[in-house]
Amino acid sequence: MNGRETYHFIEVRYRNGNEGFVDDVTLNDLIASKRIQQFYRPFEQRWVDVDVDPVRRGTSRYRGPERRASGKDGHEKEERPSGLLGSLFRRHKHVATLPLSAQEWFDQGFVLLQTADDCLGAARAFACSIQLNPKYERAYVERALAYEKLGNVQQAIEDYSSALLLNPSDAKLYYMRGLAFRHLSMDPEALADLKKAADLRFRAAHGFLDSLGISP
Repeated sequence: MNGRETYHFIEVRYRNGNEGFVDDVTLNDLIASKRIQQFYRPFEQRWVDVDVDPVRRGTSRYRGPERRASGKDGHEKEERPSGLLGSLFRRHKHVATLPLSAQEWFDQGFVLLQTADDCLGAARAFACSIQLNPKYERAYVERALAYEKLGNVQQAIEDYSSALLLNPSDAKLYYMRGLAFRHLSMDPEALADLKKAADLRFRAAHGFLDSLGISP
């Protein structure tokens, strides 16, 4: 695995019918916010309808796949990344069990996405950051970028939407979400976002609408 951890991703069906894979931390958020209709439970080999299945409603009976270490007995020699990536992940033994802060999770995700090209790890790190600080706008944006690279454009839209709830005047976010909508052929939604970005004087949105022969 080249020193990287194994990340567990679960297939989900959003309420608009789109499907995609998300990490286990993001799955918890999607279920709690009722933004998905179903998720696939591998050990039962079936789809779970979150509206009717009692699991996860005020109970901790099922927690989803856990993030596991590479060694079965915990004594396998650990490979560590070097350079800037290594400096962020390195921990002394006496602080190894201390939890990371939202900022530290974000920093790990950013390095994984921008330096290590590990979109899976980055998406989960940003999810952990968001879990600790649900108002961390930039973590939603970076997770959106990670999920776009992973091919789950619907989740990117969900994250851009969350970021826009925190910052509804960010023209670039409307532009980015508009492009994501367009990627999924959701043209009315895409046009509305691109026009909003243009109204907020985001130059790229003006140029994109001009290329389509549409007046902002």
